[in-house]
Amino acid sequence: PGQRLLDVGCGWGGMVRHAAREYGVKALGVTLSLQQAQWAKEAIDREGLGDVAEVRHLDYRDVLESDFDAVSSIGLTEHIGVRNYPAYFSFLRDRLRPEGRLLNHCITRPHNRHQETGPFIDRYVFPDGELTGSGRIITAAQDAGFEVMHEENLRRHYAMTLAGWSRNLAEHWDECVAEVGEGTARVWGLYIAGSRLGFDRNTVQLHHVLGVKTDAHGNDGFPLRPTW
Repeated sequence: PGQRLLDVGCGWGGMVRHAAREYGVKALGVTLSLQQAQWAKEAIDREGLGDVAEVRHLDYRDVLESDFDAVSSIGLTEHIGVRNYPAYFSFLRDRLRPEGRLLNHCITRPHNRHQETGPFIDRYVFPDGELTGSGRIITAAQDAGFEVMHEENLRRHYAMTLAGWSRNLAEHWDECVAEVGEGTARVWGLYIAGSRLGFDRNTVQLHHVLGVKTDAHGNDGFPLRPTW
């Protein structure tokens, strides 16, 4: 309770609200989508979290505050561009206090070679997306000064998540069409189903990387595991 979290690329504010509601964290989220920011603000007000949660319509690079205890980046790295990784990780490191932590969570390739995004996704879903392997992401984080403490591949978990989303879309199809139109609903239905197959077959993966900004003496602030 009382710690400060910055969530970059916060989307609809799910992480911000969860951290504030469940852990008493003072959370700030930023998103480039005005629609997402407005929806998130309304959700924060509905849940009575206005004193501890905030979402701004803002580029993450325009966040002026620093000394956060933690930064989370969930599904943003795919939109950054590999060539921008050095500036991206350096900026996030500068937002942290000494011993502050970064959780970087994103979709990846199963390799570190360059590979073009498929035409369907590039045109209809993520026109600015670029994926690479977890190795390149970890290297960029380390080169920016993070000590990487943990890395995990959640590929099979995400396949299960996508299966759940597909069921949810099918069960609420008429509502979704009424809200966004049949064309958009079909695009996302196809994307979710195809993505599930990709994760099942290991053509794409989902990695999260936990890094820490060590202090001037190399302290990371992490307790050792009880078995060590």
